[in-house]
Amino acid sequence: MRLFSVGLAAWVSGAGILLYHFYTINPLTCIWTVVVFPLVAMILAFGYLKIILSFLLPTAAALISVIVTGLADILIWIVKLIANLNISQILIGHVPLTPVILYYALILFTVFVYLRRPLLKKAICTVMTLSLIVFLCAAKWQRTYRDNLILTCLDVGHGQAILAQLPGKANILFDAGSLHRSNIGTRVVTPFLDYSGINKINAIIISHNDTDHINGIPEVVEYCKVGGVYANDAFINHPDPWGTAECINDCLNKNSLEVQPLGKTLNLESRANIKILWPTKQICQDEKLGDNDKSVVSLIEFAGKTILLCSDIENFAQRELLRLYPNLKADITVIPHHGSVKSLEPEFLKSLDADILIFSCSQKQYERINHDVNFLNRDLNKIKSFYTNRDGAIAVRINKDGAIKTKIFIE
Repeated sequence: MRLFSVGLAAWVSGAGILLYHFYTINPLTCIWTVVVFPLVAMILAFGYLKIILSFLLPTAAALISVIVTGLADILIWIVKLIANLNISQILIGHVPLTPVILYYALILFTVFVYLRRPLLKKAICTVMTLSLIVFLCAAKWQRTYRDNLILTCLDVGHGQAILAQLPGKANILFDAGSLHRSNIGTRVVTPFLDYSGINKINAIIISHNDTDHINGIPEVVEYCKVGGVYANDAFINHPDPWGTAECINDCLNKNSLEVQPLGKTLNLESRANIKILWPTKQICQDEKLGDNDKSVVSLIEFAGKTILLCSDIENFAQRELLRLYPNLKADITVIPHHGSVKSLEPEFLKSLDADILIFSCSQKQYERINHDVNFLNRDLNKIKSFYTNRDGAIAVRINKDGAIKTKIFIE
């Protein structure tokens, strides 16, 4: 009981800080402390005994080492079992500082404030506690069951990682990679998932076989639950001289996943519609075309608004899209090929008539875009343009009434 009390006190004192910085609540920590403490105590005791005996009786120390190793293996097994139960940690996501201050004010009030009327103190504590619980439950509910659509283009430098939080519960990750930044999944994507209170990705869509679009996917798959990984025929069946697709497949197999064929639509039980506009099956089989022109182009529709994700398509694919879909419009467009001025078809953006343009680009790409006279002379002054290199992560929210709001997360 004393051990439980100490563990509970430690959890109470640190819960607010952990929630604010790591976005989680771990209410069962004190229980797990009681469960594993006997093993920890035995490992420490035998470990110190081994150190002492190693100077006097090396053979006895070696035998004790076997016991310590066995106990450590049991401890590791128990910790993994607890982690796999997935009941210890509740991911809330980012919370403002105000409820954390209120939490510690509650603790200080409970411990140090004396009132002549004990019932009044209990009433105040109860109200403050219920207020915190209601706030956290509401935050968790709103982030799990949404009535709007949020699309966030993360700042990964030269690369792409786009998270779509669809109305309802579904979350889709379009690519996760970077050319010049290492460990982009661990350093950028998964921290943002925690920040947003997301512990499951329903689908990862691989646009094409380029390192700057896929090298962070293994880290994401290792970190959180993933419902499925999808790619087109060009990725699945095309020869891979660089070995990146093979590496992705090996990682997925270790996590009981495999790359599945991507159809024309993606049904995730959401009010938002996702259509795959490009490439066609014939294009995927055309060996004369490069991977960029075979990359996936997705159209997301919700509340009368549309978002076009262009991936790395170049001039040929852009012209073909205009031919296949002459009436194609997009309120929000993620610019093709990171805003490459050389591979952008002159009439493509003009035809889409977008209100918001998003560039997932590096500093060098940003400078090229802003120094290209022809690009800047286009009628883009009336369009909101966002650059991940300049603005950080860019979030676009579409409310159920069709209203569009933007937000940037500057690092």
